[in-house]
Formats: sequence, structure tokens, C-alpha cells
Amino acid sequence: MMKKRFLLIFVLSVFLFIAACSSKEENSGQGNKKASEYVIGAIYSKTGPNSPLGEPEWNATQLIVDKINAEGGINGVPIRLILADDESNQEKATQEMNRLVHDEQALVVLGSSGSGESLAMKGIAMQNQVPMISAGASVHIIDPVQESKWVFKTPHSDVHAVQRIYEYLNKQGINRIGTLTDSNSFGTSGLEQLEKLASKYDIEITEKESYNTQDPDMSAQLTRIKSSGAQAVVVWGTNPGPAVIASNMKKLNMAIPMVGSHGIANQNFINLAKDAAEGVVIPTGKLLFPEQIPKDDAQYEVITSFHKAYVEKYGNEPTNFGAYGHDNIMLVIEALRSGATDRESIRDFLENKVKNWVGATGMFTFSPDDHNGLTSDSMVMAVVKDGKWTLLEN
Repeated sequence: MMKKRFLLIFVLSVFLFIAACSSKEENSGQGNKKASEYVIGAIYSKTGPNSPLGEPEWNATQLIVDKINAEGGINGVPIRLILADDESNQEKATQEMNRLVHDEQALVVLGSSGSGESLAMKGIAMQNQVPMISAGASVHIIDPVQESKWVFKTPHSDVHAVQRIYEYLNKQGINRIGTLTDSNSFGTSGLEQLEKLASKYDIEITEKESYNTQDPDMSAQLTRIKSSGAQAVVVWGTNPGPAVIASNMKKLNMAIPMVGSHGIANQNFINLAKDAAEGVVIPTGKLLFPEQIPKDDAQYEVITSFHKAYVEKYGNEPTNFGAYGHDNIMLVIEALRSGATDRESIRDFLENKVKNWVGATGMFTFSPDDHNGLTSDSMVMAVVKDGKWTLLEN
């Protein structure tokens, strides 16, 4: 009787152990190793203030997944893409991140479009050990890297944009600037880098001003900057704020130039600011003007082929934000093609195997110390000329 009871207890213990292991494997996204599909989640701001960023990212992701699946998937396995709109809202981004991680068991989550939303998602990615590739610009999304083990991003960081801006200002003989930055995560991070790097480039910030994303007028802040003796205004934010500022500067007859961030690298800024956009300068990626890229450029083929496919499908320009969507999903596809088919191996592939990888944004080299993988050299300067963005310098 005792032997039978012992045997029953032993068999039950083994069953529970196997069930626990299976559950752990399923919950960690490991079950997709032999799956009939690869589940990829993507959270972008299709609606709300960040929609000019999120819509091309959303479209680019869908475009590429449709193409891959039409060609037979990844080594015969199709991708199941789950797109979610965070409505440019951090709380919504958090809700969708939890849904994709826990309910949908996504192998990886892409997004979001904004820095604030991405930072809100970051904690969930870290806690659940799910790889995440952001389309947000703030360096804090992946810095410090020791606290961002599972998080990567493809847009140039604000530090790269600031470096390019200061290099440009040095060449123009401008060393006194006023800053006007959004009070959100993107603007705050930009200001941090503007202040941090100023002395290295012999730049003096004569006046620091801020605004809220939806403020309808920034004339008061600009008047104070004008009185400070600034030779240029550096504006850090995404639309509509920078377009409002450009219009305010025109009305105030401010003769000094406006230099924006890479957050306005799209036609939407020009459409909103109209003739006040003329002469505005920004740092940007090359996808903004594909026809101006020389054929010997390492990114030429990637950019031109993606731009052509996007325009043919959607009838409009992908902008730099489409480049982030392109690079995010393509990096995951590269990982899956290599045999990295669970959460941990995808993370490890991104950190250790992405070397001089040519994307639409730039050439990426990730490492345990760098989860952005870009340098300021992959950014160029652009200016609004005759109502369109034009390459200013390499």
C-alpha cells in the first residue's frame, strides 16, 4: 500500500514539474520555436498628436509583413502581425503593451512612436523579458544600457541630432542660441543634450524657454529669446508646436534662423507652417529626399526600394518615421531568418549580431554597450526651400 502511494505521489510530482516547465516555456514566448506562425506586436500612434509619426511607421510595418508573407514567410513560417494604436497616449500604450505581452504572447514588440509612450512600455518589456524595438528618439529609452537589456531603438538619439546641429551652427559662425523645447519627454531629453554638449561646441544658451505640446501661441517665449541676444532659436518638439513657433517668429519679424529637431522631418510641418517654414533647418535621416542620395551611398538601394514600394502602396511619402518602422520590423525579420525564434534569442541576436547592418535610417551596429547602434554621421542637414525639404549638406 505504501509503495503504491509513493509511486502515485512520484508520478504526480513528475506531471506537475512537466506542466510547470511547459507553462514557463509558453509564457516566455519560447513556444514559438516550432510554431506555425511568428507573432509580432507593434504599437504605433496611428491617431492623436503623434499620428504624423505613427502612421508611416504603421504603414511601413504592414507593407513589409505583407511582402514577407506573400513570399512564403520566414523559412516557411508566416508572420502574424498585431498592430495596436496607442492614440499618442502613455496609458493606452501601457495597456496595449500588456495585452501583446501577456494575452497575445508576442515574441517581440515594436514601438511606440513617441518617447513618452516608449518609456511607459519599457518597464513592461524589462519586467517580462520581452525584446522591444522603439521608434522614439529619447536616449533614455536605451540609456543606461545596463537597465535597458531588452530594449533597443532605431531613430537617431537626440544626442546625435544635437551634435549635427552644433556642427552646423559652428560652420555658420553662430555661438549664441535660445532654446524653446516641448515640456514632454522628447523635448526634455533634447534640452538635456543641448545643455550637456553646448560647451564642447563653444555654444552659449542665452535663454531657455519651454511650451506645452498643444499650446496655441509661443510669442511670449520668443520675445524673451529675441531680447537675450540669441543668434538662432533651436526648437525641440514634434508638430504642431514647432509649426506654431515658425509662424510666431514670422509675425514677430524675427530675422534669426529657426533650427528644429528631427521630430519635424516630414511634410506635415511644412503644411502647418506654410510660408513660415521657408528657411527652417533640421538634422534628419536621408529618406526625406531619396532622389538626392548618390548611387554610391551605402543606403541607396535600401532607401530607394523601400520609398518606391511605400509610395506605390500608400500614395504618399514615408518620411523618416517610415524609415523607423521599416528598420524595426526588418531587424526582427533578420533575427527570425537567422534562427532566433524565441524572445531571448531575438534579444541576443540584436545585441550581438547586428554589425554594419544597412537600414533606411542608417548603418546599425548594436553591442552590449549600445542599443541604438547609430552615429551622428548618418544624419544630414536639411532646409525648407520652395516649400519642400532639401538636402543642405552631408
